[in-house]
Amino acid sequence: MKKQWSTIKEGINQRKKVIMTVSIASVLLFGGAAGTAVYAVNKGNLSEDEAVKMISEKLGGEVTQFEKDWDQPMTYEMTVKTKEGYQDVDVDAEKGEILSQEMEDDYDEDMSTQQAVETAKVSRDQAEKIALKAVDGQVTDMELDSENGTLVYELEIKQGQKEYDVVVDATTGKVLKNQLDD
Repeated sequence: MKKQWSTIKEGINQRKKVIMTVSIASVLLFGGAAGTAVYAVNKGNLSEDEAVKMISEKLGGEVTQFEKDWDQPMTYEMTVKTKEGYQDVDVDAEKGEILSQEMEDDYDEDMSTQQAVETAKVSRDQAEKIALKAVDGQVTDMELDSENGTLVYELEIKQGQKEYDVVVDATTGKVLKNQLDD
């Protein structure tokens, strides 16, 4: 009986050793993976907050949308609301250099920016307020555009995890479209 008990104890001890070895290996493996992920996230010399502050100051506006692009070189893609309108800006995450900067005004090709603004009886601010009455949230994108010969403001509004497309007539201020974006 003592021999059987000794054999059982020995088996239990071996299982404990195997379990401990596997546990320690798992902790080291996952800890290393987590450390690598943290390194990759923080690899850029310019933090997200620093990039947002720098671009806000440089363009004199407010960053309304921010996204990290993991391609090489890693970049920060931002939409910035300025007095002139919304701008798409790509920033090198390591060096902090602006890689590209583009206004988001899509209006009738035959109409100049000045003509489009003069034709619009509803201002950008008014259109934003009208759209936010239709959908409570945060405007992440806004463009002045021509749709079927009608000058409109196209807005994207983020509400929690949902995003809505809202179209406001730039002449009448009427909401022409209010749709959940898929």
